[in-house]
Amino acid sequence: MVAVAHLRTGLVLLSFAVFIYILLAIYKADATQRFHDVIIGIDTQDYIPCQNQYPVNEEKQWSSDNENFTVISLEFFHYLASHLNGPFPGVENYTHYVVAKSRLKPLPVKQLRAEFGPVLNDVTYFRYPIRIPPCRYAPSGSCPSFLVVVISAPNYFHKRDIIRRTWLRHLQMQSDLDLMDLSGFGFIVGLTEDRETQKRIEEESETYGDILQIEMLDDYYNLTLKVVGLLNWINDHCSRVDFVLKVDDDVYVNTKNLIKAVATVNSSEQSIYGSVVHNPPQREGKWKISLEDWPWSTYPTYFSGGGVLMPGITIAPILAAAQTIPYMPFDDTFFTGLCTAKAGITVQDTYWMFVGALEETPEPCDVHTSITWLTVDVDHFNKSHRATENFYNNVTQCIVKDADGNNRTVDPTESISFSR
Repeated sequence: MVAVAHLRTGLVLLSFAVFIYILLAIYKADATQRFHDVIIGIDTQDYIPCQNQYPVNEEKQWSSDNENFTVISLEFFHYLASHLNGPFPGVENYTHYVVAKSRLKPLPVKQLRAEFGPVLNDVTYFRYPIRIPPCRYAPSGSCPSFLVVVISAPNYFHKRDIIRRTWLRHLQMQSDLDLMDLSGFGFIVGLTEDRETQKRIEEESETYGDILQIEMLDDYYNLTLKVVGLLNWINDHCSRVDFVLKVDDDVYVNTKNLIKAVATVNSSEQSIYGSVVHNPPQREGKWKISLEDWPWSTYPTYFSGGGVLMPGITIAPILAAAQTIPYMPFDDTFFTGLCTAKAGITVQDTYWMFVGALEETPEPCDVHTSITWLTVDVDHFNKSHRATENFYNNVTQCIVKDADGNNRTVDPTESISFSR
């Protein structure tokens, strides 16, 4: 009898152990599938669109009743992210990844383009405490119309002043000669927390009328938001302009070459023009992006934002794309890489559109072939301006080799073909 009792007890314990083992196996398989569905985004039926403007509150993330959500350790996530470390898989995969990772929600906002998908960011809510006039178009329409916008920081008064005294004056002269129609111009700034700086900006606006202030805190990591606000303003107030030139306030613009280059571009093309950047994602330093936020080894093809030329018809689709793609901190990558891909806009690599840096005093042949270039300080900016004026006034010459190998002096007025 004792042996029978022990046997029964052993069978009960064995049955219980097998039951527990099966439960654990089911749970493990279910958890693995749920993680696969959420992180990899295979189950499109459970796809959850999102808003990607502000960080999600950490406590709210854990209180969700979504059955397709599995908590994993940060160490395990790092392991998984490191195994995703291949080439960038495309804008749709990026969107699915961030939506799943951050558990972002759709917004009850009108879609700008329904075919682009759910609204993730409200791109039309911006307000503008200080404004520039809407674009004004020449009645004849015989020359291309331009909106020129300069991304500037609130306290960079000296940079804005030097632009007004240099290449902006050249641009206005080109417009007066009917070589182009300067339909609008503005320095784009955000809000500052310094009252004295804000007061000076308001006075600057009263004096020059060329400040567009967007109601968002001006910070390096808010540049994406700043450019979204700019595109929204352009879409509302300059939608018929032929071209938009966007440059930074440390960039010198060769206005003569700009007009020559535009003569070779069709304003109805779904393309934007700039200089492609080939840098991989940085894991340290100023341009650091974490493995969690960007687990791939490459970025999409994108431009350096120092100087970008956009036909006016590309503004609306880029803005609509920005409404449906989770924000990232680097505006150049976001707009000219992710948004253009979503909108089906071609990124045309034109090296001379933006040159990273020229000599302290640019050489005449550099002036002859460059449209915009980076300056390192005010002295470099002034020297760039003098070098440009000297070249076009025949004070300095650009000497090149002709087809026969002989030296030839370039005529500053001759046409130039910019590679595209």
